[in-house]
Amino acid sequence: MQHALKLFLSIVIVVVTFIASATLAGMLAEYAGWWKKPVIGGVAAACVVLAGYLSAPDHKLYCAAAWLVIGAVVAGVMSETFMYAEDANTSLPLYITYACGFATLLLCWVWERKHFAPHQ
Repeated sequence: MQHALKLFLSIVIVVVTFIASATLAGMLAEYAGWWKKPVIGGVAAACVVLAGYLSAPDHKLYCAAAWLVIGAVVAGVMSETFMYAEDANTSLPLYITYACGFATLLLCWVWERKHFAPHQ
């Protein structure tokens, strides 16, 4: 039961992180005059993967990878649903989102190997 509660809490943390990071990234992009969709997607993808890794009760890298896949599906659906005028005829924001999520997963993998590998 304790493990299920920790897993549920991890899911809540990731969802809240997604909402907060996407909102704040959108506000920053709007204020700075940047192209909003890649900023929102890239920041949200990185935050979701990192939050999934840090909050997972165990098998942290697998959880982060699962969140990357879930996020990629959600990003694909959202990129079709929420179309801005400046996004017409390009998939670049989606590719940037995927790249940021994957790069964050790679950083988690490197960090895990460096800090949790047996020392020789």
